[in-house]
Formats: sequence, C-alpha cells, structure tokens
Amino acid sequence: MTLTLSDTDKKTLQTTLIGGVVVLLGLLYYVWAVVNPQVAGYDKSIRDLNDQMEVKQEELKDVKKWEERKGEITAIVQQLGEKVKRLPQTTDPSEFLRILRECVQLTNLTDIRIDRPKPILMGAYDELPYMITCRARYHDLGQFLTLIEQHPQQILRVKTFEISNDAKRPSRHRVTLQLATFVFAVSKSQEVASK
Repeated sequence: MTLTLSDTDKKTLQTTLIGGVVVLLGLLYYVWAVVNPQVAGYDKSIRDLNDQMEVKQEELKDVKKWEERKGEITAIVQQLGEKVKRLPQTTDPSEFLRILRECVQLTNLTDIRIDRPKPILMGAYDELPYMITCRARYHDLGQFLTLIEQHPQQILRVKTFEISNDAKRPSRHRVTLQLATFVFAVSKSQEVASK
C-alpha cells in the first residue's frame, strides 16, 4: 500500500514541517539567548552563596570555639577587672604616699626622701615613677620590696634599686629605689574634665 498525497496535503505537510523547524529553531534560540544566561546567573549565584555559606560556617566554628572558652574568658576578664581596680584613677600621689607610709611603718626604713620625676607616657597608660632614698637593714629592705610588689590595693613595681655601705653605720645601708605605678591615659582627660 502506497500513500499518495495531494498537492494540498504536500503543501500542508511542507508548511507544517517548516513551521515546526521554525518553532524548534525559535525554541533553541530562546534557550540559547534567554534561558542559558539565566541558568548561568543562577549557577553563579549558587556558587557565590555556597562560598558565603562556607565563610559563615567557618565564622560559626570560630564563634563556637569562643563559646567553649566562655568560662576561661570570663575568668580573664575578672582578673583584668581586679588588676584595673588596683590602678590609680588619677596622677595624684596621695594614695601612693599612703601605701608607702604603711609599708615604711611595717619595715623600719629611716631617713626617707621621696622625689617624683615626670610621668613617662606609654600610650594607653602612663608610668608614674617615684625615686626613694632611705636607710635600711637587708631584711627590712627585703620585707619592704615584698610589700611593695605584692600590695593588694595598688599595682606597684620596683624598677631599680641600689645599695651602698656606710662605714659609720654598717648595719644601716643607704638604699636608692625607683618605684613605679601606672594610670590609664584616659583618666587624665577625665581628671581635667572634672576640674
């Protein structure tokens, strides 16, 4: 059985085939011109979001690590708070002199002379130096240095000390000490503002 088509059927079939090819080419062009760039854009967005997600996951790991150390950090902050309480709030020497008088009374230092050199600017804080000359026996000097370095109310540091002998008083030695305490530099601006 052979199929014979009339001229009209042939033209209709030809028109349908051409129309189908045109529609197929139009569809391919639409995919190439519109859909492919959109898909490429979506792919790029997905890659960017995946990269951002990896960064956020790393940040989350860091946060979790810090969260695990919360107790340790709290303890460090408390220790710093206690140390900050031991720093003088102003450059006024009255608290230092009170502490010095207290330590001297406990240790029998004699012939005491105190000089106050200029503060040493250190950036966030200033060092407040004091030069002390006195006479002391070795064990009294050791006790005095211990009281100064371990004072619970204020941070004090022994920077230098010199001991010399005096033939006229062999048991009492001439001592020159340089002590220092520290104050936050911010405190000075607050001190000026309060006046």
